[in-house]
Amino acid sequence: MILKDFEIGIPIGAIGTGKIDFFNDLTIGNITIMNNWTKPFNRVRGFHIVDVSNKEPIFLQLRPEKNVETPPNYNKVKEIVADALFPRITYTINDGRTKIKKIEVSSILVKNDLKNSSLPAIFIKVEGEGKIAISFPNITGSFRGGRVNLPVEGKVNGVLLTNLKAPESDPAKGEIFLGCKGCHIMTNYRYWIPAVRGMTEDISYFYNISDVKERYYIKPYAREEIGGIVWKEVQGEETFILSWFFNSRPYNYPYGHYYENWFKSAIDVAEYAIDIGPKELEIEAEDEWLKEAMRNSLYILTTTSWLTKDGRLGVYEDPEITLLMNTIGSFTYDGLGFTLLNLYPDFVVRMDEEFGKYLKDGGEVPHDLGENSLDEPIYGASEGYPWNDLGPTWILMLYRDYKVLNDIKILERNYDKIKAVIDWLISKDKDGDCIPDSRGGYDNSYDGTHMYGTSSYIASLFLASLTAFINASKLLGKPIDGKYIECLNKGKKALESLWNGRYFNMWKRGNEVNQNSLATQIIGQFWCDILDLEPIISEDKILKTLKSIYELNYRSSQYCLSNGATPDGKIDTETDQMKSCWPRTSFAVASHMILRGLIKEGEEIAKREWNTIIQNNPWNQTSRIWADTGKNTGLPFYIGSTSVWLVNMALRKIKGKPLV
Repeated sequence: MILKDFEIGIPIGAIGTGKIDFFNDLTIGNITIMNNWTKPFNRVRGFHIVDVSNKEPIFLQLRPEKNVETPPNYNKVKEIVADALFPRITYTINDGRTKIKKIEVSSILVKNDLKNSSLPAIFIKVEGEGKIAISFPNITGSFRGGRVNLPVEGKVNGVLLTNLKAPESDPAKGEIFLGCKGCHIMTNYRYWIPAVRGMTEDISYFYNISDVKERYYIKPYAREEIGGIVWKEVQGEETFILSWFFNSRPYNYPYGHYYENWFKSAIDVAEYAIDIGPKELEIEAEDEWLKEAMRNSLYILTTTSWLTKDGRLGVYEDPEITLLMNTIGSFTYDGLGFTLLNLYPDFVVRMDEEFGKYLKDGGEVPHDLGENSLDEPIYGASEGYPWNDLGPTWILMLYRDYKVLNDIKILERNYDKIKAVIDWLISKDKDGDCIPDSRGGYDNSYDGTHMYGTSSYIASLFLASLTAFINASKLLGKPIDGKYIECLNKGKKALESLWNGRYFNMWKRGNEVNQNSLATQIIGQFWCDILDLEPIISEDKILKTLKSIYELNYRSSQYCLSNGATPDGKIDTETDQMKSCWPRTSFAVASHMILRGLIKEGEEIAKREWNTIIQNNPWNQTSRIWADTGKNTGLPFYIGSTSVWLVNMALRKIKGKPLV
């Protein structure tokens, strides 16, 4: 994917390590490697890649002056073409004044390899001929005082950037290393100095490149900024390593990092990284566009993930507004779970089972695992309005894990809790139709969209989870109380009562009916189809409903699958949630169509959705897209970003291949 927008950066990093955004002009920003996922370090100065072969250095960046108040006279390349495919960006340099032709920046993601996939390191591979210098700022410690640059010589040579005064409570207490095998070292890079007007960057260091191997510390002045420079003669190809190690236990992240199990310092990381080199992420995609979509959607594994020292995975619902970890419901973390089962299945089972530790009032499943926490779950949006879609979702997640991994012990360990959740859900039925009542308020994932009485969305999810529970009982040889079979049959009739001849109405309460078409009205049936559960809806109605969703919800927007559509095919404008699209559920609905033989329609929906995402920013997928304009809205860097993987899984399934 060729990057043309200066404002869009690709996040390079590993699982739970934080990341650095690399932009198409070979500048960087939005650094989160210092336990600062929610407060990125945005305005970065002092990072450069420079060809210092000749008397006049050439900055191999289009905008080296970025973030500089009064820029000096940079001699910079005229053209760079940036081609990005997560977690890699390749810069092709087209300038006859330099013999450096290509720079590749990457990190490691390897299937079923957590050690390397959580490696806090970035590889910078330079191809061509010339003396190349790379600089990086010392940003360790939350305050400037105590920053020091230290020379390192050994298996790798380079500059260690650290802070001797940062306390254990400081999230940014740690170290950064920049170097390579045989690198020359300059530790005294003091780049931020007064200009005739404002501040400027001192680039004279690149004109007078020389070895400086002294301990260099920041002076006690308010505007001081220092960094390190390494350089080496490149003949063909050379790989530089940028590594980091932040192992404090601050209030906002007391868990430690998984990489602490393997390494003791940033130098330790660099020595390991230089030996193994960059690795390519291999995935099996059923279509070429899907390969790009699946790879790029994994960006959240570096942008918003935690990986604790004890091996727990946390992913922000979003890192700016909610700050909630592992939110479930409508293909948020439950959607990410499908992806992770393809790549790191051990994560999925452990974290899915975490929710069972926090059942409330006998069976209420939490919405997430906590606000900036993996131990303090939150239950829905408002007290008194428990979310009716969380319990069914959690049950289906566990049944999915059993089905995909063929591990009956998952059901054995969680059976009693699953039963408790089913009983709790049944208790929420007050009108006797065996579907948990929707009471308006914020009682499901469609925040602010009030549903009342019997909702097709809730009904389909509940009936799918009840079917999964009954199946689990049979698999485990557990006696099945007849009340569950009776409830399943009664609930199916309640769902059928919403049928209007073309699709299922959104909800009804007595004589009050919302006849709009909800894109996820039979999402429970999708779970049944992907997991080989018995259908909860008659075959003809499944197909008619999916065709109606295509005709109404899909055709109502030029950009994406609208959440809500009126019976005559217009966007439902009642609430912000209805007049927008959720890409995560759009891909699930598209996948359902594929599973049900509507392959053309399903692929059409999925491709258009992905094209809209590309036009916005594939490495910052928001929770919602406005159906009328195709523009991003809602929560940034959303947890449901990888749901496009469902499309690939559906295509695999109809071809007789295993889901993972």
